[in-house]
Amino acid sequence: MNDGRRWFDAFVAKGPDYPALRQSGAELQALLLKAGLGAGLPLGHAQDLSALAKLLASDPQLIAMAAAALVGPHYRARLEGTEEHVVVEKANILMTGPVLIDALVAGAKRAVLYQIDWPLLLWPMLSHAHEVYGLTVSLEAATRETVTITVGETSGLDKIGPPQPVPVDVIERLQTFAAKTYVPASEASRASGAGAGISDND
Repeated sequence: MNDGRRWFDAFVAKGPDYPALRQSGAELQALLLKAGLGAGLPLGHAQDLSALAKLLASDPQLIAMAAAALVGPHYRARLEGTEEHVVVEKANILMTGPVLIDALVAGAKRAVLYQIDWPLLLWPMLSHAHEVYGLTVSLEAATRETVTITVGETSGLDKIGPPQPVPVDVIERLQTFAAKTYVPASEASRASGAGAGISDND
């Protein structure tokens, strides 16, 4: 069990009533983007994560999974099989998800993912792909870590609800990753314009 899974299990144990703060869509998107970069995701993948902000915020455990998944490891996605039937072994969700969706949008009809971490995060990813690209799919979980995605004429995904206040623990977790993108204070960084001046408005 990695640190992300341990953190998530500890988070769930505190529920179901989590202290939470309401975040605007723009605030949460910006935080997810910085957290993704701080966790070592490529820029494009961090942007894909931030685009899921309102969907992830629909459920405290869903956005907590995203925060936990940032621990990684973030290894490059390897899609095998054929153009129409994609197979992914040891699927890391934050790296594989965007690449898989690109393949489905490009014409793949079926995908099987083995040993996928955080499979429930496919739900907001595929829901977003439906909103943006009109992609309609159904999900079938053979086991906890094996998922089959089939493209069809109608969506088999449950509808995701509206955004909710974000648990404070999740915000703090994301801020910890985001802080890794900050430049340490130094005379050189201040000379180049980083940080505040005499007042916070400078």
